[in-house]
Amino acid sequence: MQYWRTIGRVVLTSVALGGLPAAAQDEAPEQPETQEAAQELPSAESLFDRHIEAIGGKEAVFAIKSRKLTGRVKIYAGSAEKPQVTGILRLHAEAPNKIIQEIVIVGSSSQKRVFDGTAGWLIMNQDAPVAMMGEELERFAVASRFYAEADYENHFKSIETDDKQVSEVGSVYMVRVEHFSGRVEAYLFSEETGFLVGIVGQRAGADGQPVQFQRTYEEYTEFDGVKTTLLIREATGSQIIELVFSSVENNVPMPEIERPANIQDADISGFQK
Repeated sequence: MQYWRTIGRVVLTSVALGGLPAAAQDEAPEQPETQEAAQELPSAESLFDRHIEAIGGKEAVFAIKSRKLTGRVKIYAGSAEKPQVTGILRLHAEAPNKIIQEIVIVGSSSQKRVFDGTAGWLIMNQDAPVAMMGEELERFAVASRFYAEADYENHFKSIETDDKQVSEVGSVYMVRVEHFSGRVEAYLFSEETGFLVGIVGQRAGADGQPVQFQRTYEEYTEFDGVKTTLLIREATGSQIIELVFSSVENNVPMPEIERPANIQDADISGFQK
């Protein structure tokens, strides 16, 4: 599939350049793979299984029931070396699908996103809560699934190894994943380590038009027998967002979620198995 092959080159080139978009440097289209070469690709299931083993194994992963992460969010514009905005990031998650994400820009603004398993909402500053809808709800509901890739049989509608690419960051297998909503992304697995190292896809931009995003996962570090990524970079257009975690606590109590009176159950039947 040339579409995914092209996106893969963009991602790998941008990672090699430190996370900056490099679409303009894309190469000429490659020749289609031969059937023999395609048959040599490992199955998508084996790549997910290898990732699970790389982060600690299924038993260790499922022994974690909740997680608290704290750190910083940094937002860069264009090719700037210093962030335009820096904020405090707090994230609480609990199995199977509850999550609280808070970002505070000291002296400026705050935002809190919550999904309680059946509904999601956003609170900006001291404004009234607003229900998440559409793509925003789907993405946050999917992101709330605590075990996600470790439970890939139930997390995705379909998975299929699509390609293998080599760059300065090493060999990466590309797995085409389809979510139950129909949204399609490419998951990138390192041939060397087995880790999930990136995701590429599209999302709706501010004008409603689709824009490409490129996300990388770095600095896997072990906590309580499970390796967790401490650095997530996401490039969308000319903007780059970094999530830098400084603290990871597993199996800690999650704050009680009190749903606002104006937030009703959402229809998430189209987002899950």
